[in-house]
Amino acid sequence: MNQNNENFYEILKETRKTKQITLKEISDYTKINISYLESLENGDFDILPTVYTRLFLRSYCDYIDLDSKPILDELEIFIFGHKGKKD
Repeated sequence: MNQNNENFYEILKETRKTKQITLKEISDYTKINISYLESLENGDFDILPTVYTRLFLRSYCDYIDLDSKPILDELEIFIFGHKGKKD
């Protein structure tokens, strides 16, 4: 997934900007607070409500048309140090 050593959350922001999508557009569509979307893009996952982090990330990826599976796998590694056996 990570060809040029970018963190997965940096890829979110870069993809969104490349597609000229604003955080407001994503927020309006997904109903996710803009501050939470900013936290996703900045890798500040401790600010996010833990139970919703995966859902927020999946919704964000869906809106910008980015495959959420590898992003969610990267989230697991980022938070827990390994990929869970859930999926």
